[in-house]
Amino acid sequence: MEENESMDSSFGEVIDLIKQYEEAEKAKQKIFLEEEHYEQIIQFYQENRAPHKALRVIEEALEQHCFSAFFYTKKAEILANNKKFEEALAALEEAQRLDPQDINIFLIRADVYLWEGKHEEALSETEFALTMATDPEDKCELYLELADIWEDQEKYDEVREALKTAARFNPMSEEALNRFWFCTELTEKYDDSIRFHEELIEGNPYSYLAWYNLGHAFAGLDMYEKSLEAFEYVIAIDDKYDAAYICCGDVKYNNGEYEDALQYYKDAIQLSKPNKELFLKTGETYEMLGDFSKSRTYLRKAIAVDPYYDEAFFRIGETYRQEEKWNKAISSYERAIKLNRENLEFLAALADAYMSVSEGEKALDIFERIFQLDTQEKQNWINLATAYFNVADFRKAFQVLHEAEHNFENNADIFYIKSVFYFQVGNKHEAVLNLERGLLINFEEHILIFELDDSLLDNPSFIQVIEQYRN
Repeated sequence: MEENESMDSSFGEVIDLIKQYEEAEKAKQKIFLEEEHYEQIIQFYQENRAPHKALRVIEEALEQHCFSAFFYTKKAEILANNKKFEEALAALEEAQRLDPQDINIFLIRADVYLWEGKHEEALSETEFALTMATDPEDKCELYLELADIWEDQEKYDEVREALKTAARFNPMSEEALNRFWFCTELTEKYDDSIRFHEELIEGNPYSYLAWYNLGHAFAGLDMYEKSLEAFEYVIAIDDKYDAAYICCGDVKYNNGEYEDALQYYKDAIQLSKPNKELFLKTGETYEMLGDFSKSRTYLRKAIAVDPYYDEAFFRIGETYRQEEKWNKAISSYERAIKLNRENLEFLAALADAYMSVSEGEKALDIFERIFQLDTQEKQNWINLATAYFNVADFRKAFQVLHEAEHNFENNADIFYIKSVFYFQVGNKHEAVLNLERGLLINFEEHILIFELDDSLLDNPSFIQVIEQYRN
């Protein structure tokens, strides 16, 4: 309570200081302030994205405190952020003349060189600063800078080592640990990540981010029990950290433990701001439990957060599909596709829905569109041929399958599909011929013909051929 009152009081003092400064500026009066007060004004303008005002205050501060390296350093920082690199370097020269030991000077100069693509100069500046640094937090910042330089050159092994060292100097550094996990995801070096975080935890058992990263590393190796245990340690350390609940939910979901996953997701919802991905996960979990009404409730919450969330519209369509409410499914799929016109999964779902309501021509149009977008996927050829067949355009159906046969060699399913189609149009000779070709390639897949046409189970010709090829 006293801490909150102190923070409120401090904020109020800064606001009064800003008013005093701006009133004097408006009246074109000179105002004389202590260095600390100028620092507070500069920080306020920086935090409120008014760099031009911050620069103006810095110039006034330097008129009164011309031997302050801090103001030159701040000036350089703002100029560098605005890509005024020559002016920034000049300000850093003045700062270094006044305070040669200030690590921030070297960090900003290294950033300028990095923005200019001068990697060697940036590296040299940072390494020189490391020879002077004694404070662990300063060393952490310098190794984070090294990570920036290596990352800009896509040298990710060096990035990882720099981030490890940064975290060893400051085990509570969120930036070092967050970036290390991103780098682990990129390089997939999960074993190394496990070893590093276990080492870090040994000396800092209450580092919730180290436990969090450890959980992800175990998950990366499909070690889900250990992953869950690590995430639960995060919750034990900080029971308000919503991301850990989500990760526990993800582990449970991936293990098919949907009731448990649901509870973790609901806990996370109580702790977090409205989050469309979290609402989507919750909706998907209800879908897996077969509670489609509740699933849609959460999916609509996701859409309320982001009205352009195409995945949520698609999943609503999927719930209606499973209830065979085809018109509602079609409507939801169409809304998803309106937001993401080239998503092949969305398009295929809509085409299947049209097939289910005997809208063969509409389904065909969509399968043709999918085929134009991706001819590398075998299933797109099969779907297109089936769509032609369903609208009785048999010539095109067989033409597509014939081309697929040459593009995807030794695929038994294509021959089985051709066999069924030939049977259904009355060409028994070609039906048996293609059946035999399929059996020679992969006997076990012959079950497909009965899935496509169960009447063939009672067809002596087909059964006899199949028995001849049975081992």
